[in-house]
Amino acid sequence: MLTRTFFARAPLAPGRFAPLPAGAITAQGALRDRLISLRGGLLSRCASVFPESGEGSVFFGGTLPSGMRAPELLDAMLLTGALLGDEELRREALRLVNAVIDSQREDGSFGADESFAARGRMLRAVAHAYTMTGEKRMLTFMLRYMKYLRDTLADAPLSASDAMHAADTLESGIFLYNITGQKAVLSVLTTLLSQGADYTTLFHAFPHRTPISRTLSEEAVAAAMDSEDEGGYVHNLLRTADAANLCEGLRASMYAGILTGSGKHLSAPEAGLARMNKAHGSITGAITGDPLLAGTHPSRGVSAVAACELASSLEALLTCPGNEQGADQLEALMYNAIDAAFSADERAVQPVQQANQTRVSREARFPLSGENANLFSLEDGDALCALLAAWPRFAQNQWLLTRDDGLCAMGYAPCSVRYRLGGVGVRLNVASDYPASGSVKISVHVEKETAFPLYLHIPAWAKGATCAVSGEIITAPAGKLLTVNRQWHDGDELLLTLPMTVTRVPGFHQAVGVSRGPLRFVYAPKHTGEADGDVMRMQADPGFGAALPQTAPLEAAVCETGVTVKTRLVPLPRWGMRGVSCDQPPIALGDVDMSTAFDAELVPYAKAAVRIALMPSI
Repeated sequence: MLTRTFFARAPLAPGRFAPLPAGAITAQGALRDRLISLRGGLLSRCASVFPESGEGSVFFGGTLPSGMRAPELLDAMLLTGALLGDEELRREALRLVNAVIDSQREDGSFGADESFAARGRMLRAVAHAYTMTGEKRMLTFMLRYMKYLRDTLADAPLSASDAMHAADTLESGIFLYNITGQKAVLSVLTTLLSQGADYTTLFHAFPHRTPISRTLSEEAVAAAMDSEDEGGYVHNLLRTADAANLCEGLRASMYAGILTGSGKHLSAPEAGLARMNKAHGSITGAITGDPLLAGTHPSRGVSAVAACELASSLEALLTCPGNEQGADQLEALMYNAIDAAFSADERAVQPVQQANQTRVSREARFPLSGENANLFSLEDGDALCALLAAWPRFAQNQWLLTRDDGLCAMGYAPCSVRYRLGGVGVRLNVASDYPASGSVKISVHVEKETAFPLYLHIPAWAKGATCAVSGEIITAPAGKLLTVNRQWHDGDELLLTLPMTVTRVPGFHQAVGVSRGPLRFVYAPKHTGEADGDVMRMQADPGFGAALPQTAPLEAAVCETGVTVKTRLVPLPRWGMRGVSCDQPPIALGDVDMSTAFDAELVPYAKAAVRIALMPSI
């Protein structure tokens, strides 16, 4: 593990925070259990199910094109190995990194005929490997590829498709420049900015205020595929209204701001995210896209790939000046949408999910997506590899290094943080049942008495938060960073209390959801399940509809197995299906018999594959 973290060099715009090297954070508690489960299951099986993601990939000297699959799986292996202290997985991942390096051609290119986007994603994995080992050959590999780009981009500019995917290469180039200081890297990145998609203008103007399906039918897409070239209107719309592309584009604009110092670039991610949340936001923190932007209707799809791209961008934005507020949405996204994309037994994944999901079946329900998109299966390798990388990346970004030689907590999943601050070895142990509980204990262990600042992100929902340290109780304003700067002794403890009040969250039209801390809670109606080949088909029982009275109590109940919310609901038997999906929450409810109200227990979103996350409020 590197013992030094590199902040932005001049002339790059300085950030307040920087990622810690892989290996500095070790997962503990429930987070560790989750990673161990994935390590022993889907992570270990992925390459056998999709050979192109493993040894067979051209990235590793094989013959199979992999796209994003091999880079994503390799990143998952590297970070999971580091977070678990799993030496076997770490060695296997580094062996594959060395295979990538050994396959580099004389001109600096690698990955045979893989796309520019896939090579950029592989650069990110190699960068993580470098922070684990400090091996200079990894830097040499990246520098040679930057030289290849310098020599080729002038004569062969990025295609319209590749232009949408410059973010990973920009990130890796900035990482490389901050370590080496080689100005030639900056000239390559400047060329990439000029040839890449102009996400900044798109986010500030943002024309996609309604679901794309209202103006673009599947028939129109099919016709355009036959008649248009890549520069045609429909082709351009398919690129610029694709949810995954836009979620990736958030960090592309951020890196443009870091490279240029432009306020327009630096403000674009916040502006774009706000506009996408308003027009296409899901209660889970995700952006609806199945795959094109789909509005706020709770039965429209949330693509697992787009959710993972959004998580990656929100993690990157944490290091950008003034953007640490994205930590709240990141947690909502991870603990709800991305968690729910795994089946209950963690043996399958769901490529496209619905917030109001009352039927899981092999049926077409999303424009431009196949009939299997809603199933929990192992049929979509892109979704599987992206999801496997999402959890370890999230864990790796729970803590950041600060420019004033301190540490900052962006999340409170149980973990251990080990680093040297001011030449002194520091270890922080974070003990919590987060996100079920807002009680967090941070134990400080130092080689010798030393002073350094700790910054603690206080979520916007944590009204009345407090931090107790050495007998002093500090008030922690919600939505801000709390700074605790003091002389630390070995064994000091901080007790952070983040109040988790159960609240109603406004949603589509007049529907509401239920939230407690970063978790969303759903009504899980009775349902049936039956085998459909090698997957399970699930269907809510008839008459599943229910409304949440405005006067109904919302009481959290915490136990060893997690947390639920007790309330009372009113049946709405006329609210049912529309086609193969749940109809929109009704607005005109007519005469509702309140005497039929029943006691209900709402469960965390990710615990119920058949669920209603947004209900009418009466």
